[in-house]
Amino acid sequence: MPPALADVAFNAKAMAKFLPAVLKSGIVDPTAGVKSGLATLPILARYHFTLARELEQAYATCPDRIALIDDDGTLTYRQFRDQARTIARWLQSLGLEEIHMGIMARNGRGILLPMAAKGYVGATMYLLNVGSSPEQLAGSLAENDMNVLFVDDEFLDRVPRDYPGLTVVVAHDSRGDHEDLTTERIVRNPKAVTDQKLPVFPKHGDIVLMSSGTTGIPKGVVRPEPKLPFVVAGVLENVPIHADMRTQMTASMFHTWGWSMTNICIAARHTIITQRVFDAENCLRQIEKYQATALVSSPIFYKQMMQVPGHEEYDTSSLELLASSGHALTPEIVKHTIERFGPILCNIYGSTELTLAAGASAAEIAADPTISGRVASGTRLKILDEQGREVPRGQVGRIYLHNSTSLTGYTNPDIPIERARDLIAIGDLGYLDEDSYLHVLGRADDMIIVGGENVYPKSVEEVLEAMPGVSDLAATGVDDEVTFKRIAVWIVREDSPAGESLSAESVRQWVRDNLADHSVPRDVRFVEELPRNATGKVMARFLPTG
Repeated sequence: MPPALADVAFNAKAMAKFLPAVLKSGIVDPTAGVKSGLATLPILARYHFTLARELEQAYATCPDRIALIDDDGTLTYRQFRDQARTIARWLQSLGLEEIHMGIMARNGRGILLPMAAKGYVGATMYLLNVGSSPEQLAGSLAENDMNVLFVDDEFLDRVPRDYPGLTVVVAHDSRGDHEDLTTERIVRNPKAVTDQKLPVFPKHGDIVLMSSGTTGIPKGVVRPEPKLPFVVAGVLENVPIHADMRTQMTASMFHTWGWSMTNICIAARHTIITQRVFDAENCLRQIEKYQATALVSSPIFYKQMMQVPGHEEYDTSSLELLASSGHALTPEIVKHTIERFGPILCNIYGSTELTLAAGASAAEIAADPTISGRVASGTRLKILDEQGREVPRGQVGRIYLHNSTSLTGYTNPDIPIERARDLIAIGDLGYLDEDSYLHVLGRADDMIIVGGENVYPKSVEEVLEAMPGVSDLAATGVDDEVTFKRIAVWIVREDSPAGESLSAESVRQWVRDNLADHSVPRDVRFVEELPRNATGKVMARFLPTG
C-alpha cells in the first residue's frame, strides 16, 4: 500500500479509538445538547485544535470556572478568553504581513495568553527554551525572522539591543512597574484595540518548539496545528484524564510535554495550578491547598518532592493520577513515588520532534517499572537495525516512528531528518518485548562500547539510584586511553550518615555487585548539585571534569 494510503487507513483506525476515549473522559459533554454540539463545529472549523479553540469551548460551557491559578493570581475562562483575544487584536494592530511570534516565558499567563492569541489571529509561534543564551536567542530570532517577542523580564538582558523589526513585550513583569511594553498593560486596555477585527478563519501558522540543544542555535522543530488530534487517544488510553479536574502543571509549557498536556487539560476544562519556578515544597503545598486531582510532571521533580523534609505531612490524598514524561522513569523513582502517592503513576514516552510514541497506565508501571509502555494509538513505531531492517522481538535497535503530530521539518532546512521506511528516528535505542511493551535503553549516541561490550549509562544510573546515601546522580561515557570509552558518574551525597560514608570505591563496588565489570565507572566525582535545565534534564556540558 502506498505510504499516503497507509496513513489514511492508519489514522482512520486511530480516530476509531479517539472518539470512544474522548467520550469516556468527559472532555466532550454528551449531556450538553444538540445545540451545544452543533456550536462546536464552527469553532472547530475556525480554530482547529488550537488553544483558542479550547478556550472558546470552555467559555461556551463554563465561563466562570477558574481556568488558571498562577503566581499572579487567578483567571476564569471568561477572563482568559477575553484577554487572549485582546492580545490577538493588539498583534493584528501591528500591521504585520505575517506574524512570527516568539515566546520565552515560564509557566503562567505570561506564556499562555500569547499561546492562545496565536490561534485567534493566525501566526507562526516559536516556543523558546528559557535556558537559551544571548547568542542562541539572537540566532533563533535571525534564523526564523521573528518580529514579535514575548519575554519574561528576567530574560530581557538576553534580548539583542535594537534588533531590527522586533517588537518586544514583557510577558511577566516581576516588579509590576516595568517601563517597557507589557502583556498586563495590553490586556488592561482592551478599548485601545476594539477597532481591530479578528479573522473569521485565521491562517494557522506552524508551531515551532525548540530542541533542548546545549550549543549552537537550538533546532526549531516545525509541526502544523493539528486539525484532528489522532494521538490524543494514546494519552487518554493511559492517563485517566477526565473533565473538570484540578491539575498541578509542573511540566514546562514551552516544552513538548507541558505544551501538549496544557492543551489537553484546557480542552477538558481543568483548573490549571502552576508556578513559574519549580519549588518542590510549594508544589506539595499547592496540591494540599487546592485539592489537586492530577499532577503533570517529570521524574526528577517527583524525586525532589519526596526529598522535602516532612513531605509526608502534606495531604495529597486528593490526587487521582500522576502523569510523567520528559525523561525516563527509573525503578527506584517508581517504587518511592508509588509508596508516597499510591499506584497512580502513568508514563508517556516521546520526544520534541515526534511527540507521542508510547504510554503506560498506572497498573502497567506498577507491575513493571522498566517499561515505557505500549505503542500509542495513532503512532506507527518500528525497531530497526543500522540497515533499516526491522529486528525481531527482544532485539535492541533504533526506535523509528511517525504520527500526525510528527515534525514536518526543521526551521533550518540544512538540518537533516533521519528517516527509514517512511518513519523518523527518535534518537533512542530500545526493543519491543513479547508482550509488545517498549523498553527504552537510552540515547543512541550515549551508548558506549567497553572491551567489546555495550554499556548504557542509564543502566548505571538506575543501579546507583538504589544505593543508600545517593541523593542525585548522572552517568555518561568519557574517553579512555585503554578501552577508548569508560563510564563516569557524578554524585550528589544525601545529607545523612549514609551519604557522608560514600566513597569512590564504595560506588564502584556497588555497581560491580549489580552489573558486569565493564559497567563499573572509571571516574566517580562528588558534587554539591547537578546542573539541570528548566525541564529537569542534566546539562552534561556543565558537569565538572577536573
